[in-house]
Amino acid sequence: MKAQLDEIADQLAAGLHCLWLLPDHLVDSGQAEDLYRAALNSMPDRLDLLPPAVPAVPAPRRPVSGEADEPTAYDAGQWEEADGADWDDLPEIDFDDGFDIGWSAERPVRGVRPALREEALPGLLERLAKDLAVDPGEVVARLTDPAHRWRPVIGLRAWAEPDDHGQASAGVPGVPGGGGSRGGAVQRLFHALSAATKEAGLPPQVRPRLLVVARLRDVPGSLVEELDRDIATTAVRWWWGTIGRLDTATIVASTRTRGTAVHVAQRIRAVVRDEVVAEIAGFDLALARRLAVAWDGRIGGLDSALRSCLDAEQIGRAATCPDTAFEAGTRRRPGSRLRPAWSEGLVQSWEGMLRRHPAVWYADGGADGPPELDLLVGQAQQRAVFPWIEEARDRLARLGARHAARPLAVLVETYAQRPPADFRSHPDRAFAQLEVGALLSACHEGGLVLPGEELRLLKTLVKARNILAHRGALRDATLHTLCEEFALAHRRWAKL
Repeated sequence: MKAQLDEIADQLAAGLHCLWLLPDHLVDSGQAEDLYRAALNSMPDRLDLLPPAVPAVPAPRRPVSGEADEPTAYDAGQWEEADGADWDDLPEIDFDDGFDIGWSAERPVRGVRPALREEALPGLLERLAKDLAVDPGEVVARLTDPAHRWRPVIGLRAWAEPDDHGQASAGVPGVPGGGGSRGGAVQRLFHALSAATKEAGLPPQVRPRLLVVARLRDVPGSLVEELDRDIATTAVRWWWGTIGRLDTATIVASTRTRGTAVHVAQRIRAVVRDEVVAEIAGFDLALARRLAVAWDGRIGGLDSALRSCLDAEQIGRAATCPDTAFEAGTRRRPGSRLRPAWSEGLVQSWEGMLRRHPAVWYADGGADGPPELDLLVGQAQQRAVFPWIEEARDRLARLGARHAARPLAVLVETYAQRPPADFRSHPDRAFAQLEVGALLSACHEGGLVLPGEELRLLKTLVKARNILAHRGALRDATLHTLCEEFALAHRRWAKL
């Protein structure tokens, strides 16, 4: 995350506009506002263009005594529809007696009250002109005038801009009129500033720059493709590969109860739990926090805990997520076929690889745990357990050298898959590199005679290693046995 913020700061400092595209859920959760402020505040000269303020609606007229409080057909702006029904309910009275009371044959028609429209909101250029203390028609000229030294980075929240109807810039010099797509005002401002900057011949370090933070639907698709190609004036940054394992692990660690894991077995289980949560949640930091709180660390209860942390609406949307890894995109942006799912927060680049949100695993509505769950649990357990297995293997190999029933060189030559070239001159060093499987084979065939408790530990190491090496995951009983054997071994070895 910090790496992308630093990239944006460097590109703005180099005189480039920046369009930062974020998934929808970051805007809904309010995180987009924090990211916007972090990026804009990295610039010494900046102008935060606030969203348009909605004009206050006058309070309705209080009814006088005796009037009904309910809204009338006139108040609802539907006099024409209700008019006929009101007149049809009146009794028919014949006034055709030659006496003129001044009534006409036509029904009275009252004008409809004007409704507030979006055009009443101040447009993008009107707000920018107010901040620059100029007329709207002078905004572009003011920002590109070589005589003015202050050319700030103009920050714009595209998700907060109203729908554009092509009228905000009508008649404004330097800003051509536009169509009716959302984000049209932003597109026209990009074009106008780029053209005026080029015409003024401003060097990169003194150019006015735009920092636009948007969802994909907040700007025209043609603008994204156009700016992506215009690398000389604009940098397009996607929220793609931004969150890494370290970010997720930091969130998980912040939920940990401190000072509880004292025993060796407890420490190992805590590490396994944190690794599993980080691996399962992936790029979804909110899910990582919820799962870290909801899950007690038992592998048997992981599926139900994960289901309880997922949003049912998100699972429903996940049914439309593409199931192919082709056209996944590049290191910096998702492929075109994945962009709708990316906007929904369903796919992301995770540690350089395409990763789907856990909600996608449950989109088929099946009652069984998804296969992805076991696979990722096994990968997380590998990172957590393998260092402990390697430490125990090293201690057993050094201890086994004192319990060898045959010469060490013979054991290395017999059981090592690839004996080192100097194993005959340095058999002790070569024996210390034997894997747990080779050590166990030497024990079964009488070449190595370990004490009972060390042999039991060695068998547990081989079993755990084989499960994890073949895309499996350790179940609760196996993991418990492994942790307890580690704890007992540490007590024994501490006395040596």
